[in-house]
Amino acid sequence: MIVFDLDDCLWSPEMYTLHAKPSIPVKGDLYINPERQESEREIGIVGMGVPRGPTVQLFDGARKALREIALDPKYEGVIVAAASSSEEPTYSHACLEGIEVLPGLFMRDMFQYDQIGRTGSLTSRKTTHFRALHKESSVPYNEMLFFDDCNWGDHCADVTASFGVISQRTPAGMQLSEFHSGIEKYRKEVLSRND
Repeated sequence: MIVFDLDDCLWSPEMYTLHAKPSIPVKGDLYINPERQESEREIGIVGMGVPRGPTVQLFDGARKALREIALDPKYEGVIVAAASSSEEPTYSHACLEGIEVLPGLFMRDMFQYDQIGRTGSLTSRKTTHFRALHKESSVPYNEMLFFDDCNWGDHCADVTASFGVISQRTPAGMQLSEFHSGIEKYRKEVLSRND
């Protein structure tokens, strides 16, 4: 299972900074490649705008990582989930439902599980989100890979120490190199277990 934080990991700006729910689909090119011809563009919803406010958009590296998961056969059968302590879960859900990764493939279509917010059993500590993901999915903790910006605390270290989840920090928003580093960490851990 690949688990992503949302705010400042996959997209920006953070939900708590918005004055209203992102509700305006913003169209653009879904594929980031400056060498593509105009006729090769993939037009879709690249972000969700807030009325009289900013547009929530994926970081370039996050968009590339999600496209890789969607298109590369090596990720077939991999479960994707979200663990976010967003203070505005309805805003986060609006973005998951509204932002496309590929034409016709929305983030929501890719994320089989999500634990978003900090109410009920969820707190600002991501360990609560992981307990809920584990309970809901039955995926063992040592089969989870977590990406988080860790700008509000080292959630990566916390879930690794608490549950043995492999984790990768993305302090400036998801970079494709960080995604690949996390995948490599996970691969090495799985290989070491099998020795």
